[in-house]
Order: sequence, then C-alpha cells, then structure tokens
Amino acid sequence: MNWRPLAATIALLLAAPVVVGVGYGVVAASGGFDGEFAPALLVTRLTAPTLWRNLIWTLAAATAATALATAFALIVALTFRTTGPADRLARLLASLPLPVPPVVVATAGVLLLGQSGVLARLAATLGLIEAPSEMPALLYASHGIGLVLMLAWKELGFLSMLACTLASQLDPELEAAARSLGADRRSIQRRVVLPQIWRGLQPGIVAAFVFVVGSYELPRLLGPSRPQALVMMILERSRDADPLAFGDAHAAALLSFAAAAVAVLVHQRRRVPR
Repeated sequence: MNWRPLAATIALLLAAPVVVGVGYGVVAASGGFDGEFAPALLVTRLTAPTLWRNLIWTLAAATAATALATAFALIVALTFRTTGPADRLARLLASLPLPVPPVVVATAGVLLLGQSGVLARLAATLGLIEAPSEMPALLYASHGIGLVLMLAWKELGFLSMLACTLASQLDPELEAAARSLGADRRSIQRRVVLPQIWRGLQPGIVAAFVFVVGSYELPRLLGPSRPQALVMMILERSRDADPLAFGDAHAAALLSFAAAAVAVLVHQRRRVPR
C-alpha cells in the first residue's frame, strides 16, 4: 500500500492552521479588515524601527538563554554518565526545572534576583555591598540578565534530560575502540561522546529557542518595558484602543513567526543531506 498520499494529506492538515494564521495576519497587518487592503502598509509596519529593535532584543535574549542552557546540559550529560546514586541524583536535579510552571519560575526569579531578594541580601551580609538596595538591577533592566538566567534555568530541564538520554544510548564500543587506539578520557569525551550528543541535541536546541522566542510569562514578569520582548509588544498592541495598533500587533506576530521558521529551516537544511 502506498502511504505517501495519506502522509501528504496529514501533513497538509497539520500545516493548514499555520497557513491560515499567517494569511490572517497578512490581511490584518495590511489593513484588509479596515476596509482597504494596502500591501504598502504591511511593508511600513514590518520595517518599523521599534519592531526591529524589539525583535533583535528578543532574539539576543533567546540566543543567550538557549546557549547557556545548552552548555550546562552538555556538562551534565558528559559529567554524570554512570548509574551510580550521585550521578542519578545530579541528572534528576538538572531535570527538575522541566515540570515547574513558568509563573513559578518567574516568582523564584524575583525572590532570588530582585534588589531585595536572596542574592542582594547575601551580598550585603558578605559586605560586598552596603545595603540590598545597592545591588545592580538584574530584573526589569534593558540588558535582561535576570530574564536570560531564569529562561536558561527553565530550559535546562528539557535540554539536560534530552542530553542525558542521548548519552545513555551511545554505543560503548565506539569509546572502547577509541581507548584501544590510545585516546585518553578527555579526548574520548571531546572527540567521540560530545559530537554524538551534540548531533542528537540540535533539534531540542531549536525547539527550546523557538519556545523562548514565543514565551510570555517570564518576559511579562521579569523583562524590561523598553526594549520589550516581541510577545509583549504583540499583547500591548492587540489591546490598544487605537485601531491601527491592531495591525501593528499582527505585523509583530508575523515577524516573530518568520524568525522561528527561519531557525527551523536553517536547522533542517544543515541536517538533511542534499
């Protein structure tokens, strides 16, 4: 039986909501629901400096958070590979952020990184600063350091679990062969184990990056107001009393979708041989 037509039909059904959503966004951003479809208006909205400033900030924050989470996930996967109790506990602790709701993560961020939080009070106790209020702002600031740290912690659970699963499925004969050729433990980790984990981890990295780009709760509770995460711009413009802001929200949504789609397409192009 030829399954290709059925598979193609299922793929089209799955893609239909995305296509419809993009089409709706294009019409809305072009003023089509205001009585006149103007492609020039879409171009104007898509090239607005504020939109691109927010997009660049969002992509930078998502890239930093994903890179940080990926680095720690790889460290966990490479360091704690045995079946011993200590290694199992370390892997469990690394995966704990996965089921934690984003709102809880944001609350923990405020309690830990706020200027009256645990970190500020600890610094004051150690004499690093005179008072907790002198702690440099990590939250709500334009650099977004606190937001990036909490996003990275949230994504660490998913990426570390995936990396550890990949590490547990590696063929031990490859390491044995490298060891028989004179490679030491560090060389085996770097040249045999790490490339295999990295290859399998890449789809998860892309998924984490796309998730962060569209994440709402953490930017809403921990992020700056200027510049702001693209998802916050979409929310504000969609609720604005100005009718023109409705189209701006859809233009921002289209740009956010395009950024996520580019990340997925680049990964697919690099992964699938031509």
